[in-house]
Amino acid sequence: MKPLALTGGIACGKTTAGHFLLEAGFSHIYDTDAICHDLYDDPTPELLDGMRKNWGGDVVTRNGRIDRAALSKRLFSGREHADAFAALNALVHPAVEQRLRELMARDAVRGDELVLVEVPLLFEIGWETRYSHTIAVWMPREMQIGRLMARNGLMREEAESRLSVQMSADAKLARADFGLINNGSTEHLRKQCFELTARLRSSFIRQ
Repeated sequence: MKPLALTGGIACGKTTAGHFLLEAGFSHIYDTDAICHDLYDDPTPELLDGMRKNWGGDVVTRNGRIDRAALSKRLFSGREHADAFAALNALVHPAVEQRLRELMARDAVRGDELVLVEVPLLFEIGWETRYSHTIAVWMPREMQIGRLMARNGLMREEAESRLSVQMSADAKLARADFGLINNGSTEHLRKQCFELTARLRSSFIRQ
């Protein structure tokens, strides 16, 4: 079967849920954010060429890495931010997919294994159809704001501002095939991860 995708709002507990799912029986977990960061440090030739063509040579360092600060300045320097980010996604997303395929080939992932790919912006970028099923980690908004403030050292207004520009946790949960409700203790989330893994094994792996 194809990998499953894990998503959720910022500070909702995706990473913790991913660790629990791995503990419960998933064989591999891949983080597209981590892959993206790695690509900025070790970009493909196509990604480097696209960066130079779109934003100039100053977004690439002398040692062939992508300069995040310079790129960010270019992305926000013009008026058409949406177009700029669309162009960036058109370059980065295929590179992420390619690197993900390479990692799965390296790990010799089999079709009968439960494999998880963490994609924070899964629904926003329309990648949900690329996975067999989707899992969303949900948290009440007030808890989410509190966690985000504590984690990132933000004032409440700053945390609310970050949440306001993202798809809500409610919307992600409504669109996902499965939900993990992170509104209690860590053990509560862990128990759900083990129950979901057992359900997936019995429902899909044995088909």
